[in-house]
Amino acid sequence: MKKTVKNSTYGQGTIGYEKVGKYEYWTLQFYDNSGRKQKKRFPYTKQGEENAKKFQKEVSRKKSDGVPVSCKHTVASWCEEYIRTYKIETNSLRDSSLSILLLTFSKIEVSPIADIPLDKIKGNQVQSFYNMLGSTWTDKNGKSHNPIASSSISKVHKLLAAAFKRATQERMIAFNPMDGVDAPKFSYAKMEIFTPEELQQIFDAVSKIASNKCNTRQSHDYNLLFTMLLQCGMRVGELLALQWQDINYQKREIRIHATKVRGKQEFNDPKTPAGNRLIPILNDNLLARLKEYQSRDGILRPVGYIFEDANGNAMEYRNISRYWTHIRKLTGIEKNIHCFRHTCATLWLEKGIPVTEVSRILGHSSPTITYSVYSHAIPNYNQRIIEQFRQAK
Repeated sequence: MKKTVKNSTYGQGTIGYEKVGKYEYWTLQFYDNSGRKQKKRFPYTKQGEENAKKFQKEVSRKKSDGVPVSCKHTVASWCEEYIRTYKIETNSLRDSSLSILLLTFSKIEVSPIADIPLDKIKGNQVQSFYNMLGSTWTDKNGKSHNPIASSSISKVHKLLAAAFKRATQERMIAFNPMDGVDAPKFSYAKMEIFTPEELQQIFDAVSKIASNKCNTRQSHDYNLLFTMLLQCGMRVGELLALQWQDINYQKREIRIHATKVRGKQEFNDPKTPAGNRLIPILNDNLLARLKEYQSRDGILRPVGYIFEDANGNAMEYRNISRYWTHIRKLTGIEKNIHCFRHTCATLWLEKGIPVTEVSRILGHSSPTITYSVYSHAIPNYNQRIIEQFRQAK
């Protein structure tokens, strides 16, 4: 290899001419932050020389800012390391949340921005990625994907924002490209609820299943179970974690403080402080049925799970799932079991219970969430306010 150097120094490092075989280059030689000698080649053209000078200034700026001259990570590789280092190894997420985070990363991993060096990604490239996710898109492997919901795009944004924030704090990059990215607009889908006719069909089907002489395996009162979901608005996991000592008959309250992990006899604390709450028992019949169920077969159960298996463990979600599949076949109703919660919230709001109280009972972190999800259930709300104002005069 024959090499000649053009004495041309511009701040940090030296730009020179280099010939490798039949190819000619402008070569920038410089020292990185750790003192190791580095080399970067550019085409031996006028534009190549300009690019070499531009990169040389970037090297000088990064070194003065204490930022690595060259970042070893791509967008995807850093997001993966961020999840492993700050989420998995710290055990800061419950299993369900970690699964959602990994699913979110899987979209970034195959995205067009995945292989862009971490210190080269631009805000407009991230913004274009968000726009692409909202329509049919093709990943870097040529696979076609359907549009994803705004809630899923929002999760992608949160992961990228957190990863780039950490990279900036660690001085891996000189500036945070997410500063120039607008968060995707999040729109809540209108929740499905059960109609009065559907509720009648559901409870008729429950009675039909319970009265079937061939049904010798049913040991739970599914009528009571669905009634609690409908009248208390709790999540299924919260219901399965309930114990008899969580019910205060005198105050007519149910204490929610945990949720059962699917497929395991494990229990998590609520995701937010608002998840720890007291739910009022509004219906006298439900109160009486709970007392009756606690003393069924003439045995008073002061402790233990309300819905337990033969071993005294909390009932498994899969049992409810199988039962609900049976209900759907009998009724033809395609809605999922979470619609009991949505129906409960809708009924409360239609009866004029304030949004703030409904939010508290549901365990939402903010009334804004409740209003965004269930605003359709507040008909003639302005008229109610006007009427209340008139009555206050």
